[in-house]
Amino acid sequence: MRQSLVAVLTIVLCLLLAATFAEASPISQEVLYEITSPRANSEVRGSVEIVGSARLGPDFQFYKVEFASSATPDAWVVIGDIHRQERTNETLEVWHTTALPDGAYLLHLVVVKQDGNLVETQAIRVQVANAQPAPTPTPAESPTPTATVFIPTPTTAIVEQPTVVVQSTPTPLPTTGDGEGTTASPTPADGDSISVPGVGSLLRQCAFGGFVAAVLFIFAGAVVLLRRLI
Repeated sequence: MRQSLVAVLTIVLCLLLAATFAEASPISQEVLYEITSPRANSEVRGSVEIVGSARLGPDFQFYKVEFASSATPDAWVVIGDIHRQERTNETLEVWHTTALPDGAYLLHLVVVKQDGNLVETQAIRVQVANAQPAPTPTPAESPTPTATVFIPTPTTAIVEQPTVVVQSTPTPLPTTGDGEGTTASPTPADGDSISVPGVGSLLRQCAFGGFVAAVLFIFAGAVVLLRRLI
């Protein structure tokens, strides 16, 4: 019983602590006033967006952004108008610097409370340089392309040689006394040969003929025998 009571009390205490922290965190987050852009000692020109936060929670009344020349740091001039809406990480004001002479200037943010008191950020020093051209970004060097050399593979061409056919021309014989000429038989040209079958080839042909005749004879005898049996 005691252990259950201790556990219940521990849970209740944890819930109370969590609720206390949850209520305290939004209050701490509501108080925020700062300028995040432009950065200190940066060079600006033209229309400059001043970015930051201006929050005071329930005490917030309005905020304003001011600038002053570094030669007269106490002569603050309001940029634009006062703003009665809180901002967080947003554009607080746009500062048009084209009508100002080039030189060093100071920027700060002023947040006014409901009771008339105010808080302000530390002054940021910037350099207005409208007469000077904006720095041109250096282009990144692109790698030089490497040329690729393609060596063609030699192809061997096969040329067919024409076949030359040599025809033998009969040699005419001299004319005899009766006026008739005798034509000599054509003589084989060089390279022409007359093939004469050999003895082995004749024997093979004879053996093949005998084999065929024996097969026919056996086939005829088998036919006659079948007829008699039927």
